[in-house]
Amino acid sequence: MSNFLTRWWARRNAPNPVEAALMAQTETAEQAMVGLAKAFVLDQQRREAEARRSASFRRWVMGVLVVGSVGVYAALAAKALLPMPAVMAREPAVGVVRVEGQISADAKLASAKLVVPALKRAFEDDNVQRVVLYIDSPGGAPVEAERIMDAVAELRKKHPKPVQAIIGNLGASAGYMVALSADEIISGKYSLVGSIGAILQSWDVHRVLEKYDVKAKTYASGNLKGMLNPFEPGTPEGEAKAQALVDELGRQFETLLKDRRGKKLTQPAGTYTTGEVWGGQDALALGLVDSNGTLETVMAQYPDLKLVNFGPFERSSGLVPDFLRSFDDIAVALTEGVALLKGQASTVPR
Repeated sequence: MSNFLTRWWARRNAPNPVEAALMAQTETAEQAMVGLAKAFVLDQQRREAEARRSASFRRWVMGVLVVGSVGVYAALAAKALLPMPAVMAREPAVGVVRVEGQISADAKLASAKLVVPALKRAFEDDNVQRVVLYIDSPGGAPVEAERIMDAVAELRKKHPKPVQAIIGNLGASAGYMVALSADEIISGKYSLVGSIGAILQSWDVHRVLEKYDVKAKTYASGNLKGMLNPFEPGTPEGEAKAQALVDELGRQFETLLKDRRGKKLTQPAGTYTTGEVWGGQDALALGLVDSNGTLETVMAQYPDLKLVNFGPFERSSGLVPDFLRSFDDIAVALTEGVALLKGQASTVPR
């Protein structure tokens, strides 16, 4: 390092060869012209060398910035891709597991693949005395709700703990189905509860196609294989089958309601299967919930227990760009950054 600084200082303070040639004492004019010509050549060489060093330094700085930036993004992306740190209760606690938003297999929060591990952590934590399912969901995929319900049942066998479901703004359809897995259901006075039943929807756009003289052709192995095809008019057989499927799913939901709520229901079964939702106070009068309250009123009943949120947690990916979504992408980005640092063209396949 000291040698580099010494050479740099010497170059910086070296006399200008042109000025030196002009000031030099020569015997003849010819010698003066030769000296001046050599001085011009040396000065040009010096300027070209300085330009090359300056360009090299700029490329070096740019390479460091590129690799440094990619490294920062890679670290952020790696952090986003690694498993979430485990949540633990360090003292007697109520473990809260959240089911929020549309329930589906690819939901950011309300999917079985995210909710079930959170339930597992809460039930297996020795400091968790009670488990709360906090539900704020309009419903969604019934199989995902079924998986969550089955997980609650299995975990409760291994780790017997009281389970309460607290409905926030909305506990409807598959969201209410999840609530039925609890020992007790609580909703706010202003919560919306219910939507018990099933629904199947499909578009019918065949008349739009007819308007433009376009017709879809379907080749199916059975007469009901394409019954929900939106590009062809429905058939009486297809409509009957779709309705039969919905009715069967609705009956299963009704049976589940009777099994879980039993004598708490105050009205005939048909009252609950209209698909409507009720406010929290009406839901209490109908026996759909056991009491009106919120997470705060429930926690007030257990002053010696701390509230621990077991998730699921949504990852914050706002700082991670779209091109860094996997470890392979990170490796590619780092490789390209190193190639830039070396002044090479990237040969990494995309």
